[in-house]
Amino acid sequence: MKKVGFIVFEDFAIWQVALLQKFLNNNGYEIETLSIGGGLVRTDGGLYVASEALEGRDANEFEMLLLPGAGGAMPESLLENKELHLFLQTFKGLIAASCASTIIIASAGIFDGEYTTMPHMKDRFSSYFPEDGYCDCDVVSSEKIISARGYAHYDFMMAVLGRLGILEADPRLGRMALKLSKNQ
Repeated sequence: MKKVGFIVFEDFAIWQVALLQKFLNNNGYEIETLSIGGGLVRTDGGLYVASEALEGRDANEFEMLLLPGAGGAMPESLLENKELHLFLQTFKGLIAASCASTIIIASAGIFDGEYTTMPHMKDRFSSYFPEDGYCDCDVVSSEKIISARGYAHYDFMMAVLGRLGILEADPRLGRMALKLSKNQ
Protein backbone atom coordinates (compact mmCIF):
# COMPACT_ATOMS: atom_id res chain seq x y z
CA MET A 1 0.00 0.00 0.00
CA LYS A 2 1.24 3.50 -0.87
CA LYS A 3 1.53 5.93 2.03
CA VAL A 4 0.68 9.60 2.40
CA GLY A 5 2.11 11.61 5.28
CA PHE A 6 -0.60 14.03 6.41
CA ILE A 7 1.15 16.78 8.40
CA VAL A 8 -1.17 18.58 10.80
CA PHE A 9 -0.92 21.44 13.31
CA GLU A 10 -3.26 23.27 15.67
CA ASP A 11 -6.35 24.78 13.96
CA PHE A 12 -5.66 23.08 10.61
CA ALA A 13 -8.46 23.21 8.03
CA ILE A 14 -9.43 19.58 7.55
CA TRP A 15 -12.29 20.59 5.26
CA GLN A 16 -9.75 21.67 2.61
CA VAL A 17 -8.48 18.10 2.23
CA ALA A 18 -11.22 15.76 3.55
CA LEU A 19 -12.65 14.74 0.16
CA LEU A 20 -9.14 14.35 -1.27
CA GLN A 21 -8.29 12.02 1.61
CA LYS A 22 -11.39 9.92 0.89
CA PHE A 23 -10.39 9.48 -2.75
CA LEU A 24 -6.78 8.70 -1.81
CA ASN A 25 -7.94 6.09 0.70
CA ASN A 26 -10.37 4.57 -1.81
CA ASN A 27 -7.51 4.25 -4.31
CA GLY A 28 -5.05 2.32 -2.19
CA TYR A 29 -3.30 5.05 -0.23
CA GLU A 30 -2.77 4.69 3.50
CA ILE A 31 -2.86 8.08 5.21
CA GLU A 32 -0.69 8.49 8.30
CA THR A 33 -1.30 11.63 10.33
CA LEU A 34 1.87 13.31 11.63
CA SER A 35 2.55 16.34 13.80
CA ILE A 36 5.33 17.90 15.82
CA GLY A 37 5.37 15.87 19.03
CA GLY A 38 2.41 13.65 18.07
CA GLY A 39 -0.82 13.37 20.07
CA LEU A 40 -4.22 14.95 19.62
CA VAL A 41 -4.36 17.97 17.31
CA ARG A 42 -7.35 20.32 17.12
CA THR A 43 -8.91 21.20 13.74
CA ASP A 44 -10.31 24.65 12.96
CA GLY A 45 -13.79 23.14 13.50
CA GLY A 46 -13.01 21.97 17.04
CA LEU A 47 -12.55 18.26 16.29
CA TYR A 48 -9.42 16.47 17.42
CA VAL A 49 -7.39 14.02 15.35
CA ALA A 50 -4.78 11.60 16.63
CA SER A 51 -1.30 11.98 15.19
CA GLU A 52 2.07 10.27 15.35
CA ALA A 53 5.25 12.20 16.10
CA LEU A 54 7.03 13.43 12.99
CA GLU A 55 10.36 13.58 14.79
CA GLY A 56 12.75 10.75 13.95
CA ARG A 57 10.71 9.56 10.97
CA ASP A 58 12.08 9.00 7.47
CA ALA A 59 10.16 11.32 5.16
CA ASN A 60 10.83 9.02 2.21
CA GLU A 61 8.70 6.21 3.60
CA PHE A 62 5.84 8.24 2.09
CA GLU A 63 4.95 8.69 -1.56
CA MET A 64 3.36 12.07 -0.91
CA LEU A 65 3.16 14.63 1.88
CA LEU A 66 -0.16 16.45 2.31
CA LEU A 67 -0.39 19.69 4.28
CA PRO A 68 -3.79 21.33 4.91
CA GLY A 69 -4.43 25.02 5.37
CA ALA A 70 -5.06 26.70 8.69
CA GLY A 71 -8.13 28.20 10.30
CA GLY A 72 -6.11 30.53 12.52
CA ALA A 73 -2.70 32.12 12.61
CA MET A 74 0.35 30.06 11.68
CA PRO A 75 2.54 29.77 14.80
CA GLU A 76 6.10 31.07 14.35
CA SER A 77 7.41 28.05 16.29
CA LEU A 78 6.14 25.79 13.52
CA LEU A 79 7.78 27.93 10.85
CA GLU A 80 11.10 27.79 12.67
CA ASN A 81 11.01 24.07 13.52
CA LYS A 82 14.29 22.54 12.29
CA GLU A 83 13.02 18.94 12.51
CA LEU A 84 10.04 19.79 10.27
CA HIS A 85 12.31 21.68 7.85
CA LEU A 86 14.71 18.72 7.61
CA PHE A 87 11.79 16.31 7.11
CA LEU A 88 10.50 18.40 4.19
CA GLN A 89 13.93 19.13 2.72
CA THR A 90 14.95 15.46 2.57
CA PHE A 91 11.64 14.29 1.07
CA LYS A 92 11.96 13.20 -2.58
CA GLY A 93 8.28 12.77 -3.52
CA LEU A 94 5.31 15.03 -4.18
CA ILE A 95 4.31 17.67 -1.61
CA ALA A 96 0.75 19.03 -1.75
CA ALA A 97 0.30 22.19 0.35
CA SER A 98 -2.98 24.07 0.68
CA CYS A 99 -3.46 27.66 1.81
CA ALA A 100 -1.48 28.58 4.96
CA SER A 101 0.68 25.46 4.82
CA THR A 102 2.46 27.05 1.86
CA ILE A 103 4.14 29.20 4.53
CA ILE A 104 5.61 26.02 6.03
CA ILE A 105 6.97 25.04 2.61
CA ALA A 106 8.40 28.53 2.14
CA SER A 107 9.97 28.53 5.62
CA ALA A 108 11.73 25.25 4.76
CA GLY A 109 13.09 26.91 1.60
CA ILE A 110 11.92 24.21 -0.79
CA PHE A 111 9.74 25.92 -3.38
CA ASP A 112 11.06 24.70 -6.72
CA GLY A 113 9.63 27.21 -9.19
CA GLU A 114 6.22 28.80 -9.38
CA TYR A 115 3.93 28.70 -6.36
CA THR A 116 0.76 30.28 -5.05
CA THR A 117 -0.80 31.12 -1.70
CA MET A 118 -3.34 33.55 -0.35
CA PRO A 119 -2.09 37.08 -1.22
CA HIS A 120 -2.47 38.33 2.36
CA MET A 121 -0.35 35.41 3.61
CA LYS A 122 2.36 36.12 1.07
CA ASP A 123 2.41 39.73 2.26
CA ARG A 124 2.33 38.93 5.98
CA PHE A 125 5.01 36.21 5.74
CA SER A 126 7.04 37.79 2.94
CA SER A 127 10.35 37.07 4.70
CA TYR A 128 9.76 33.34 4.10
CA PHE A 129 8.52 33.36 0.50
CA PRO A 130 10.90 33.56 -2.45
CA GLU A 131 10.65 36.83 -4.36
CA ASP A 132 10.45 35.05 -7.71
CA GLY A 133 7.89 32.47 -8.74
CA TYR A 134 4.69 33.79 -7.15
CA CYS A 135 1.63 33.20 -9.33
CA ASP A 136 -1.57 35.14 -8.61
CA CYS A 137 -3.74 32.09 -9.32
CA ASP A 138 -5.64 29.37 -7.45
CA VAL A 139 -3.38 26.31 -7.96
CA VAL A 140 0.20 25.83 -9.13
CA SER A 141 1.57 22.41 -9.92
CA SER A 142 5.35 22.47 -10.19
CA GLU A 143 7.69 19.51 -10.49
CA LYS A 144 7.71 18.65 -6.77
CA ILE A 145 5.09 20.86 -5.12
CA ILE A 146 1.40 21.51 -5.68
CA SER A 147 0.37 24.71 -3.90
CA ALA A 148 -3.11 26.21 -3.65
CA ARG A 149 -5.23 28.91 -2.13
CA GLY A 150 -7.58 27.65 0.58
CA TYR A 151 -10.83 28.26 -1.24
CA ALA A 152 -9.53 26.30 -4.26
CA HIS A 153 -9.84 22.95 -2.46
CA TYR A 154 -11.61 21.30 -5.43
CA ASP A 155 -8.96 22.38 -7.95
CA PHE A 156 -6.24 21.40 -5.47
CA MET A 157 -7.79 17.95 -5.08
CA MET A 158 -8.04 17.48 -8.84
CA ALA A 159 -4.40 18.54 -9.33
CA VAL A 160 -3.26 15.99 -6.74
CA LEU A 161 -5.44 13.18 -8.10
CA GLY A 162 -4.27 13.99 -11.62
CA ARG A 163 -0.60 14.01 -10.66
CA LEU A 164 -0.93 10.64 -8.94
CA GLY A 165 -2.62 9.14 -12.03
CA ILE A 166 -5.84 8.40 -10.16
CA LEU A 167 -8.06 10.41 -12.52
CA GLU A 168 -6.60 8.67 -15.56
CA ALA A 169 -7.19 5.27 -13.96
CA ASP A 170 -10.87 6.08 -13.25
CA PRO A 171 -12.31 8.82 -15.50
CA ARG A 172 -15.65 8.71 -13.63
CA LEU A 173 -13.89 9.96 -10.51
CA GLY A 174 -13.61 13.51 -11.87
CA ARG A 175 -17.38 13.79 -12.32
CA MET A 176 -18.04 12.23 -8.92
CA ALA A 177 -15.56 14.58 -7.24
CA LEU A 178 -17.25 17.61 -8.78
CA LYS A 179 -20.71 16.46 -7.64
CA LEU A 180 -19.51 15.72 -4.11
CA SER A 181 -17.63 19.00 -3.81
CA LYS A 182 -20.81 20.83 -4.83
CA ASN A 183 -22.84 18.60 -2.47
CA GLN A 184 -25.06 17.33 -5.30
